Amino acid sequence: VPAPTTARLDAVAPRAVVGAGTAAALAALAARELTTRPPAVVASEHASLVARRRSRVPAVRIGALQARRRYRSADVVIASSHALAAEINAGCGVPASRSLIVPPPVADVVSVEGVRAARAAGTARGLTVVVAGDLSAANDPLRVVAAAGELDRRGIAVELVVRPGGALSETVRRAAVSHGLAIRADDGAWGPSAVVVLGATSAGFGAELVRAAARGVPAVAVSTALGVADAIVPGVTGELAVAGDAVALADAIVAASHLEVAGVDDWLARFAPASSARLLLRAVDLAVAHADAGRAVPV
Repeated sequence: VPAPTTARLDAVAPRAVVGAGTAAALAALAARELTTRPPAVVASEHASLVARRRSRVPAVRIGALQARRRYRSADVVIASSHALAAEINAGCGVPASRSLIVPPPVADVVSVEGVRAARAAGTARGLTVVVAGDLSAANDPLRVVAAAGELDRRGIAVELVVRPGGALSETVRRAAVSHGLAIRADDGAWGPSAVVVLGATSAGFGAELVRAAARGVPAVAVSTALGVADAIVPGVTGELAVAGDAVALADAIVAASHLEVAGVDDWLARFAPASSARLLLRAVDLAVAHADAGRAVPV
């Protein structure tokens, strides 16, 4: 639910409520305390709380701090990646038995074997560097531009592909021009030498990296972003850069360019909506059982 109210919970009387994101999860926990028929609460997190506690935006910091204090009262907290579940377990005091991983549904994941385009392995024909996600500070696209500039300095022809719009669109364009890079809007036609790159140094998951694998395109992310390790299989669907600097990212892009993304249908199936929904329902059942046990009165 987006943000349940006490009145709504009293009227519907659900057995469980799933708070999708910090604000909704905190609202569900607050409403549960006031309702006459409290439901089980599943808090769902998709972004790092640690990173948000360092945000310059007061509301973001406050939300992360409240989550750290209140998530332990949820019946179950689900996370989109193992790294995020560990953060919730250690930072929020949620026992591992109630801090679960539910891979996010990536709705457009399809069989990679059926859609894989022909690849031009290596860098001899140049590279198309696709900036993952929108051009926002959270995705840190300027790191990707810097890595593309490093590739250009190594004598590798590079074309940048970016999603249109975004708060940093003009900043990214200027940065690309300063590096002498060709840049174009993403029209879905990436070509045979594409590598998808996420520049974020903090990420709860990274759905764009899974979507790349579904198209048979290798992806690169920064290892220290942690959550991305669930969205990339190193050496198979992409590479994890050892650090977020231009040299490390460029090295990872070159390594990824040699990969043939194949034989990963079973891995991709983990992110299909049906698979994600099954795991979510199991988490809800566990939350209901936990809530019922807490309400049981000893004889």
